[in-house]
Amino acid sequence: MVCRECGARVMLRSRFEDCCTECGSEDLDAEDAYDPIERELQCQFCGYSVDTSAGADKDWEPDGVSDRTPTSVDDPCPICDRALAPRSEAPSVRDMPEFKLAREAAAKLHRDHEIPGPPFALEHLADELGLTVEVGSFDHDGLLVGTRIEIPAGTSEQAMRFALAHEVGHFVLRQVGERAKVEPEANAFASELLVPRERLTAAISGTPSVRRLCAAFGVSRQVMVYALMAAKAIGRVRA
Repeated sequence: MVCRECGARVMLRSRFEDCCTECGSEDLDAEDAYDPIERELQCQFCGYSVDTSAGADKDWEPDGVSDRTPTSVDDPCPICDRALAPRSEAPSVRDMPEFKLAREAAAKLHRDHEIPGPPFALEHLADELGLTVEVGSFDHDGLLVGTRIEIPAGTSEQAMRFALAHEVGHFVLRQVGERAKVEPEANAFASELLVPRERLTAAISGTPSVRRLCAAFGVSRQVMVYALMAAKAIGRVRA
C-alpha cells in the first residue's frame, strides 16, 4: 500500500491494520492504484528544484516566505512563479538549460573586461562587445536584433538593466534551439553578470541584507534571491 499523506510504502501485516505506520494516516491505496506521486520537482524556466519529501525548503526559509515552499506540481515556482514539473519529466541533458556554462560565460566577461560597478555599467560592456543599445517604445521585454539590443522604455531601471544583461547573454552565448532552453540560460547569464558570485560573497559579509544587496547591485529582489540561491548563500542573509 502507498500512503497518500506522506508517500510512504506500507506493508500491512493483517486485515485489521488500516493506517500508515509512518504518519498514522488512513488514506492508503494499493501501490498500483494510481500513478506514483512525484516528490522531486523542478522549474524548467529558472532551474529551481525541490524534493518535497524533505519537508520545507530550508534554503528558502531565511527569506521569510517559507509558506511558498512547493509541495506539489500544483504550486508555482517560488522564484519565478512559473509551473513546476516532475524532475523525471525533464528534457534530455542535451535539451536542458546549461545554467553552469551560462554563468561561467558571464564570469569570463568580468575577467576579460573592466566593467565599472556595482551596479555594473552594462552599456559600457555592450559597446566593447560591438553592440548598440536602443531604448524606445517597443512591444517586447527586450530583443537582440543582429548587433542591436532593443530595450523597452517606461519600465524600472532595474528591469531595463536585467533586460540588457539578458540580451547580452543571447549574444555572447550564440544560442540556438528552443526557448525552453535558451531563455533560462540567458536568465542565468544575466544574474551572474549583474551579481557576480565572487562580488556577492564579499558583499554579504558587510551587507547581510537582501534589501541592501539589491541597492548595492542595482537589481530587483527577485534577481537577488535567484543569485543568492545559485551561490547557495541565501541562508547567510536576512530579508
